[in-house]
Amino acid sequence: MTRVITVALLLSLTLPLSATTSRVGHPDAQYPEREPYGTTRNVADVLICLDIDANRGFADPTPLYADAFMAAGAQVISTCQVETPGGSINFPPDMTVANYPVVVVLTSDNWWTSPKNIDPADEATLSAYLDTGGHLLFVGQDYMVGAHPTMGTTSGFPRDYLGLAYCHQDVLWGETTASITGSPGWVAAGLSMSLTAASLFTENDFYADCADPVPNAGYAFSYDEAAQDGVVIYHDTGTFKTVWSGIELAAAPTASFHIVIDTIYSWFLGASPVVESTWGEIKSLYR
Repeated sequence: MTRVITVALLLSLTLPLSATTSRVGHPDAQYPEREPYGTTRNVADVLICLDIDANRGFADPTPLYADAFMAAGAQVISTCQVETPGGSINFPPDMTVANYPVVVVLTSDNWWTSPKNIDPADEATLSAYLDTGGHLLFVGQDYMVGAHPTMGTTSGFPRDYLGLAYCHQDVLWGETTASITGSPGWVAAGLSMSLTAASLFTENDFYADCADPVPNAGYAFSYDEAAQDGVVIYHDTGTFKTVWSGIELAAAPTASFHIVIDTIYSWFLGASPVVESTWGEIKSLYR
């Protein structure tokens, strides 16, 4: 009996987590497990959800974000299935911080109004997730004009969860390039990226939005060519953390993009993720 238990324990420590292939053809699995939160393993280190209303005319940056988070130390990446046209994002029903420590929502160059862009049900699901202590990276240059077209002074989800007090729509019109710089006082201070719309977008150029932060949020990146600073806003309530970007970060060169995602991922988790070599050393203690 003792030998059977020992073999079962060894197998449970050495077999990799199995999963399926994502809707964008990016593998969800075959990455070794890691255990960043005590003895409870999550479903995936990062969950990436795209809202382009099942319209392939808009770019899908999901694989670029998956690669960047893997480079930052994430071992298992999951994606949401394509949403029903005119419907809500297909978030998994078990979306809590224990199962998905980091959630990423992308709208790419989707400018359509709700419900083809983020709708109230999407915001309600994300609010519930963040109330569990979650971490959300929200990237979409036209999210605000799509979901909250009045712009200006914000309320509800943009204010309470993303930390946006006031939103400035289309601070520059139809730009093909842009540059952003990390703001003083945050972890990305001094980092800079040059962005090129044509490197990713298929329908639009840059129509970036900027925002002013609420008191417990702050400027993460400034839009160098625009009068308003807050093209990226960070928000830390003590319960959850969010980063909102009014411009598409994946339109940067790969090396720069990876550095920025690594910085955001580390800020979310409060420490560098456990790398595979460390997890291997932990497992070897039980052999």
